[in-house]
Formats: sequence, structure tokens, C-alpha cells
Amino acid sequence: MSLNSLMRWIKPHEQIFFDLLEASVSNVLEAARYFDREIRTEDPSHWADLRRQMNVFEHDGDEHTRHLLERLDQTFVTPIEREDILALAHALDDVVDLLDVVAERLVLYRIDKIRPTLMEISSEVVEGCGLLTKLVHQLRRMPSPQEIRPMIREIHDVENRVDAIYHTALAEIFGDGLGPVELMKWKELLDILETAMDRIKHAARVVGSTAMKNS
Repeated sequence: MSLNSLMRWIKPHEQIFFDLLEASVSNVLEAARYFDREIRTEDPSHWADLRRQMNVFEHDGDEHTRHLLERLDQTFVTPIEREDILALAHALDDVVDLLDVVAERLVLYRIDKIRPTLMEISSEVVEGCGLLTKLVHQLRRMPSPQEIRPMIREIHDVENRVDAIYHTALAEIFGDGLGPVELMKWKELLDILETAMDRIKHAARVVGSTAMKNS
């Protein structure tokens, strides 16, 4: 088989990795939007349904990651480095897992009212997921680092805003005279959601380093 024939054979097969990464990040964005919409109802009767639906998103994310791992095992030549595919897939999976944990805690902790700062962070997470979705969709065409740098910077800006809201939220819960149990509940919820934004930033960094390696 000639080199040209080999490349024609490889090219269609490698696209499955982009297909699966794009499906995974779309699932992340859908999950973040649903989570944000439901907590804004401020209706505790919604938490059980929210928990069930987030579990569906979490399962779908796991399936995308499983398919990616299977294809990696079966593929000799990948379009980008294997460790980058794995790092990006796991970071995307983590975002949905963390949102799922927050939804679970809302039920377990019988949260009856969502604090405004949690909703602020949730809104920023949706913004970050939207930017990340556009960023991951750029990978298929192998963009230059210069092309995607502004979008990565935007995600970093979102993460910085989340950090500022998070610290404000901590100051509020420690200053509101909450009992030890309530304090523990809210700190954990804020910690988990802030970590979700960290994973979004990490995913953006993986895309940036991948673009640099392939430029």
C-alpha cells in the first residue's frame, strides 16, 4: 500500500475521536444548562428530578469516555497524542460528574433555598462550558495556537470571575451565623461547583497545548 493510500485509509478512521470529543463536550454543555435552569426555580420539589436527569447526563458522559478508550485501544495512529485525548476526555467527564454530585447533595442535604452566589457560579460555569464547546469543535481542523488563544483567555477570565464569587460566597457563609452543619453543607456545595470550573479551565489548557504541539 502506498503512503497516499495509507493516509486516505487513516483519515476517515481518525475522525471518530473528534466525533466523540464533540459529543462529550455537547453533553457537558447540555448538563450545565439544565442544572443552571433547574436550580433557578428555587423549588426543592425539583431536586429529585434534577438528580435523576443529571445522572442521565453523567451516564452519557461515561459512555462517550468508554467509547474513546475502546477506540484508542484499537487505533495505531491517532490524530492528536493519546495522552491529550485522554486528558481532555477525563476533564470533560469530570465536569458532568461534579454537577451530578451537587445535584445529589441538594437532595441529601434537603436544601430548601439556593444561595445567590451558587447561582452566580452556576451561570459562569454555563458560560465556560459554552466557550469550551466552541473550543473543542476547533480541534478537528487543527487550529494554530494564535487562533484559539483568545477563546482560552476568555475561559480563564470566566474562571477568575468564579474564583472571586467563590471567595465572596465563603465570606458570606462564615459571616451569616450558620450552624456548623449548614456551614459544612454550603462550603461543600461551593467547593464542588468551583472545582467544576477548574476542570473546564484544565480542558481548555489541554486544547491549547494540543494546538501548540500540532502547529
